[in-house]
Formats: sequence, structure tokens, C-alpha cells
Amino acid sequence: MLRKSILFFFLLLFISQGLKSQSIKNITFVKDSTKLVLHYDLVSFIKGNTFNVEIFCSTDAGETYNIPLKTVIGDIGPDITIGKNKSLIWDVFKDIGGLAGNVSFKVVAEKNPTKRNYFLAYSGSIEAPFGAQIGMLGGVSPYFGFKMNADFNAKHVYVYDEKSLILDYPYNTIYFIYGDEVKKPRFSVTAGVTAQVFNNAFAYLGAGYGKSQLLWEVNEYNYADDQLAEVNWAINNSWSVKGLELEGGLMLPIKDLLLTIGTTSNSLRRPTLTFGVGYKLD
Repeated sequence: MLRKSILFFFLLLFISQGLKSQSIKNITFVKDSTKLVLHYDLVSFIKGNTFNVEIFCSTDAGETYNIPLKTVIGDIGPDITIGKNKSLIWDVFKDIGGLAGNVSFKVVAEKNPTKRNYFLAYSGSIEAPFGAQIGMLGGVSPYFGFKMNADFNAKHVYVYDEKSLILDYPYNTIYFIYGDEVKKPRFSVTAGVTAQVFNNAFAYLGAGYGKSQLLWEVNEYNYADDQLAEVNWAINNSWSVKGLELEGGLMLPIKDLLLTIGTTSNSLRRPTLTFGVGYKLD
């Protein structure tokens, strides 16, 4: 009994020397009869990571760890998820009852390869209701997306200046009257990354090219007979923008369903709410 008590003293003294894994924090342990109960927190910056947790024994003050421990139960082995107050219960003397020497132990958590899933989702906004996102979820992964509306390829002939007068207009042959119709061509294509930020939430952030335009209807009439000759469109450049498109938001998986919500903006003007729904594919 005295030998076992001395051995247990060495276990408690040296076990902390081996707990060096950056993923294992806040280690505590207590003696329960001939068992050692160890509690620890398994932490990771990336949510959703899993770890292979192992415990090793050494009788040469930590020079080598090659003695198998067969009676450990609890949060040990492959696919251990991150969380607080994990526990290991080890029946010490069933494994090392015949050992002697300078005994020490270490617990190691090695991150498993990141599991990634493909996803495909509808993604749109009030201004651009047609769009999609496709990519991967898990760790830090890529995605691609686009958004547009029915007028995304609308053409214009004329350009408004700041006073709402049409530039380069042939005033000597025809005159114009503004119509009631308005078009707002909207288009964007983006690429970026997704990253898990909570157990059931991923963030996405992307950049690319986009345009957001305002077109006014222009009804053209002949001077000779005041008859409508043609309907064209003029772009309001003081409102319209094109260039850098930025977007970001959250993706929320619910089993195989994927909900998205975020915002997008072109040239850092007029941010717009975006939304979507799709599938997470195994």
C-alpha cells in the first residue's frame, strides 16, 4: 500500500509536466481510490474541429512515452469535439502496477483532418433576386457566387449630367420627354471564403466585380409631326456605380438545409440585405 501511495504521488507530480498540447487547457485531476480522474478543456479557434486525444506514460522522466494505457475511459480517442470539462478516468494500477522509476504522463490532442462539405444555395436580394452561391463548408474554405436581376444587361444610349439634361442628344432633329419607366440593372460576381465561427454557424466574406445602375426612360419625338419615334434609355451616372463588390454574412446549417443572411455593397455605397436557402451536401 505504501508503494502504491508513493507511486500515486509521482503520478500527480509529473502528470502536469506532460500536458503540453496547445489544445488542452485548464487541467485538473483528483485521486479516486486507485483511479485518477482528469478534467480538461479542449479548445480550438476554428469551431467544428475534432481531435484525437491520447494519453502516454513514461518511466524515464519524459524522455520516451511508449507504455500503452489500456484502462483509460472517457473523452479519449478519435473524434473528440471541443468543449469544457472533458474527463478521463484511468485505473492506474491495472496498467502500471508493476512499474517503477520516474513516472510521468502526457495528454496529447491532435487535430483531425478538417471535414468539408459542399453546398449549393440560392442567394439574392430585393435589387438582385436571381443568384447562387456554391462552395465548401468546413475550416476555411472557398466559395463563389453571383447575383443579378432581369435588367442586368439593359442598354442605354444617353447619359444624364448632374442637372438631369441628356448629354450628346440630337436636339436639332428630335425632342424628348421623360417616361415613367425606370430600370435598375444589377449584377455581381464574387469569390471568397467561409469559416466556422460557432458550432452551428459559418461566416462568409467575399469580393469581386459588380454594377448598380439607374436608367430613365426617354421617349423621343419628331419635331415635324410630334409622333413618337423611338424609346431609349439614359443612365444617371451620379447614382450609378460599378467596380469593387464586397459581401459578407452568415450561413446557418439546419441538418442538410442551409440558410444564409448577409449584406452586399458596390463601391462601398448603398449596402443591401441578402438572403438565401440551399443544401449542404455530404
